[in-house]
Amino acid sequence: MEYRGVVSQQPRKIRRRPNFAAFLTTGGLIGLFVGFLVSVLGPAAISYDASAAVGFIGLIFAGLGVLAGAVIALLLDTRS
Repeated sequence: MEYRGVVSQQPRKIRRRPNFAAFLTTGGLIGLFVGFLVSVLGPAAISYDASAAVGFIGLIFAGLGVLAGAVIALLLDTRS
């Protein structure tokens, strides 16, 4: 038996949201890597040990990377 009625529901637009945790993690890892490169390739700090400089600069750049990842995720979320 065939159904010949009227469909009352309209197809909905699927809204895809960015995964914020993935953007924050990726931004932090990229920032940590850039901080590592800056501390290794940059000028040597006289007052700090080399490993301390890698740690400080790595953490600073990781924080900036997390911030950049959050801004990018928010911009992608508001566009859709």
